[in-house]
Amino acid sequence: MADKNYSNIILKLSREYTGTQYESLVGEAVDAYVREDYKKIDEIMTKLPNDIKLLETLIKKLEGKSVYTNIAKLLEGKDQSVEQAMISTSSLITHCAIECKENKEFKRLLPDLYNKLGVLIKQI
Repeated sequence: MADKNYSNIILKLSREYTGTQYESLVGEAVDAYVREDYKKIDEIMTKLPNDIKLLETLIKKLEGKSVYTNIAKLLEGKDQSVEQAMISTSSLITHCAIECKENKEFKRLLPDLYNKLGVLIKQI
């Protein structure tokens, strides 16, 4: 018996990565689940990008754009007004949405970015 809830893990992977470049890995994970090969599922999960990796990739794609400088300052914790932090966060949300047109896996970032923007809005 597995000590993790692999059915929930498979559901989450399907929701987050179906329609992305990682879809074949989701298929492998489903096959492994059917075979009760939980070790294989764990192995597959290490091949999928987590939120931090996706955010790093997104930010790297923004290099050379003004949003990159503002996001870098925000992530470094440099002094920014709440208003500037809101602008930076909302710009990142916009660029994330643009990236989702081609790379659907970036949709994973949107709820957290949206929540962060909400926190900033409440600070005004």
